Amino acid sequence: MNTERITLMEQRLQRAEKALSALETALEQYTDVHNDITALDTYLGSPEWLADRDDDEAGRLPQDLKRGVLSEDAIWNLIERYRDLKQQMHETYHDGSFRPMRRFKQQMSGEECIALLKRASRGVLALYGDGGYPYTVPMDFLFADGNLYFHCAKEGHKLDAIRRCDKATFCVLSEGVKEPDSWWYHFDSVVCFGRMSIVEDKERTDTLLRMLGSKYFPEGYDIEADMTRNAPNALVLEMRVEHLSGKRVREK
Repeated sequence: MNTERITLMEQRLQRAEKALSALETALEQYTDVHNDITALDTYLGSPEWLADRDDDEAGRLPQDLKRGVLSEDAIWNLIERYRDLKQQMHETYHDGSFRPMRRFKQQMSGEECIALLKRASRGVLALYGDGGYPYTVPMDFLFADGNLYFHCAKEGHKLDAIRRCDKATFCVLSEGVKEPDSWWYHFDSVVCFGRMSIVEDKERTDTLLRMLGSKYFPEGYDIEADMTRNAPNALVLEMRVEHLSGKRVREK
């Protein structure tokens, strides 16, 4: 009899049971912690928080009162720790695979997906926004070398969201075709999953901005004059596409 194997498996059993019991207890506490974080997030920067901070600075609060919540960094750092932990848990237990399309008969081929990405004029970018809310924004874009490129200002919601979490999705939709004498439309759509980053190389940034300009500016437009005027204040974002899927929607 292999007593060593049985002993090892018994140790694994005991360790797993202990860990799961601790996890169950932690999950029971999670709801309360989530509510606390949400309340603190709402409180920070609110009129109430500003009034409380003014009272503190004016010396109107008792000296022995704990006032950690009046420190902007204290609440913000706690919220960031909470978000980082949620992201870490997701990455630890997500195997990186993507769901297959349930209605597979409507699935577009890879070539058809790329063709739509090349001809579509705009799409919707989805990021992990403030307060954990999904942040979606319509964007001009460029599809080149299998990746997506966007331009933006040097500060704003998009950059804050990307620095918080680089994962993103981007969806494009065809203009749609209406059947004769019918009210319904047929659409093609493509959803891309990937990771966002800022293009740091200045020469590559300028090249991509010119490519974006060539896609959208009318013939005869002076791209170089536009580059001189606007390029110094622009960034280019790159979305490295990890997975994409397309679907034909045939209504009725």
